[in-house]
Amino acid sequence: MRLVLVVLAGLTFSASTVADCIQSPERTQACPHQIYRLGQLENMAKPAMLCICVADFKEFLTVPSDEDEAHKQKLKRLKLEYALGQKIEPILQVLKD
Repeated sequence: MRLVLVVLAGLTFSASTVADCIQSPERTQACPHQIYRLGQLENMAKPAMLCICVADFKEFLTVPSDEDEAHKQKLKRLKLEYALGQKIEPILQVLKD
């Protein structure tokens, strides 16, 4: 009986963690690629386990091929930062490490 409670408690923790995953607010379907990393964002007092939807930030880890692509990436980045209410550079640093 105790083992069942431990397993259920673990499932509850996992479900709440997924709900707190950092992802694009425009996402309507489940994230296809999530990672869990230890990190600290601007609004955090100390490092903690972060869930990040890599698919929503992957394009910002690449260098744009031309000026037009760089402009599109910058606009998308600003829109995402506004929607999240924070800069995405610390999130990208967590993904790079």
